[in-house]
Amino acid sequence: MPPTTLNVAVVGLGYWGSNLLRAFGTTPGVRIAALCDREEHLLAQPDGAHADARRTTEYADVLTTPGIDAVVLATPPASHHALALAALRAGMHVWLEKPLALTAAHGRELVEAARTRGRVLFVDETFLYDPLVGEMKRLIDEGALGRVHHLSFERLGLGRIRRDSNVWWNSGPHDLAILFHLVPRRVLRARLHEHAHLRDGIADMAVCDLELEGGVSAHVYLSWLHPEKTASVTVVGSQRMLRYEGRFEKRSLTLYDYALDTDERHGNLVPVRQFAARPLEVASGTEPLAIAVAHFVESIRTGGEPPSSGGRSLRVVEVLERAEHAATRHSLDA
Repeated sequence: MPPTTLNVAVVGLGYWGSNLLRAFGTTPGVRIAALCDREEHLLAQPDGAHADARRTTEYADVLTTPGIDAVVLATPPASHHALALAALRAGMHVWLEKPLALTAAHGRELVEAARTRGRVLFVDETFLYDPLVGEMKRLIDEGALGRVHHLSFERLGLGRIRRDSNVWWNSGPHDLAILFHLVPRRVLRARLHEHAHLRDGIADMAVCDLELEGGVSAHVYLSWLHPEKTASVTVVGSQRMLRYEGRFEKRSLTLYDYALDTDERHGNLVPVRQFAARPLEVASGTEPLAIAVAHFVESIRTGGEPPSSGGRSLRVVEVLERAEHAATRHSLDA
């Protein structure tokens, strides 16, 4: 039987780890049983919250703490495989910051470890839990856009430039996860071009074109060097288009009705006969991260598979790796 109270250890208390601590700490039925970070000063909670939680700078202490049901890992990408595998082998459920792993082989090993031990392996692909993304999927699945032709993704903005991973592995997982959630089709080809303008060999801009089964195309544009922040998705269908803005302070979803006059009497022109925008009102007051945490807890209690399970997220790592291996690159000395 699943435990009545889920005892959770949060490992990594930096920028995103502090958000996860807040989200898990306010979820009914969850108790923060342990906190772990190499930086000792991050272990002290200024408001005295989680006073009975074990605090340690050693991950091994977390794995040997009695009664912990799940580990929440908000650590650098290079650590994901080793830390998650150790937790799964210790019999714990795992919430893992994206990406699942830095190689497809390591991702498969984690998925298999979770499967053989009957544990939930959950990847923090938070955008999948935004109700607006849920509405996008509903409209696509119901055929409201007609046949899906193309999806375009832009994740741009100055700030939070990483030293431990490039923009493709750091930002790309968000958009590939959304792509496969909205259009679960096999990728036939992926062409990636990376630019390293700040540090040689570490891409801060990336553009990827993907071809999916059924004639669907996708375009992903990522940049850490851009004056305005955006996290947008545009879906072009044969009858309508959708545009989603995912930045949490300005989330929105707009449906566009359009019609083209393809009659040959217009010669070389294809006139736009109709074009109208309709902002969609979708109840989205609950924070997507809180919804994601609730899915994780529910998956542990019921055994159901969440939208961002390790098995589903493995597709993201496979495409990230496949595209990177064949990427063309422009570096500082080029």
